[in-house]
Amino acid sequence: MEGKSRKLFPGANTANGSYNFFDNIVPKNVNRIFCLKGGPGVGKSSLMKKIAKEFLEKGYDIEQHFCPSDPSSLDAILIKKLGVILLDGTAPHIVDPKDPGAIDEIVNLGEYWNLENLEANKIEIVECGKDISNSFKRAYKFLKAAEPIYYDMEEKYKDCMDFGQVNLLTEHFIYDLFKNSGSTGIYQKERHLFGTAITPVGHIDYADSILSEVSKVYHLNGSIGTGKTTFLQKICDKAVQKGMSVEVYHYPLIKEKLETIIIKDLNIGVTVSPLFKGKNTIDLDKYLDKVKLERYEEELNFDKLVFDELISYAISNLKKAKEKHDVIEAYYVPNMRFDEIEELRIKLVERILKYEK
Repeated sequence: MEGKSRKLFPGANTANGSYNFFDNIVPKNVNRIFCLKGGPGVGKSSLMKKIAKEFLEKGYDIEQHFCPSDPSSLDAILIKKLGVILLDGTAPHIVDPKDPGAIDEIVNLGEYWNLENLEANKIEIVECGKDISNSFKRAYKFLKAAEPIYYDMEEKYKDCMDFGQVNLLTEHFIYDLFKNSGSTGIYQKERHLFGTAITPVGHIDYADSILSEVSKVYHLNGSIGTGKTTFLQKICDKAVQKGMSVEVYHYPLIKEKLETIIIKDLNIGVTVSPLFKGKNTIDLDKYLDKVKLERYEEELNFDKLVFDELISYAISNLKKAKEKHDVIEAYYVPNMRFDEIEELRIKLVERILKYEK
């Protein structure tokens, strides 16, 4: 039987630039981490995709961690049962071995390129690299500009909320959720990742994939500033206090905000994702003073318009960076010895299978 695959993002394009939770990819049972090195177009993502496909067909469950700046590419894969990770160790998420040889090792795909031909195109490659850097800088400026607009909307909604009732709802929900669960006496640090991303092709939401392993999902509905992050954080804190295994998924623009939590011991998830709208809904908007909110209607409509425009400008610059990245890849691809990389793939698969117990 074919294995199951989960799609996630280990990193995000945020208001403060590129940010990643790469350390959180690593499971407790880690046996081997292969850090793939080499420039764009050398085949890092393709190599990971082929290995992921092969192990899925062999019946292994896989986590596929996609790149927020190119969601068609993989940043990492985790073969869960075997405790094996392959990851892209190049910029912007430079990863080097922490326990060289014992657990981590570098796989340098730069050994398989035609160096002379690449040197002949160095001016074009360097110029494209500069264009990519400039496009990312502009994208992050627009994302940074969107941040205070978000907080301005948050302030207005907060001013109209009855947080006393929200606290009461939270207390009752947590009680009902954990009333039949004892404490394990074990401390387990929560795992942090992203389930959504701001990408060159727009906003991508993998909540349906990351929540595919739980039996029950609650949809947390509420406008900006209604207390969704606080609600999720309190549930997370209680689960950690009880020694449970928790996954926490962050909002890509402002990573301090939460979008989804999964409590594995209870086999449940709570998410703000609209993909689960109407399912086991917890509605925080019902505690808004609608009359008071009307006073802010004009300002909120303006804020939403500006916010969406800024995010759109950021996405257009991420798209420009991706287009230039594709140009660089076009210089590398013809100069790679992919037949030798295929031989490498076969050897890597053989090595990975040795961790089967």
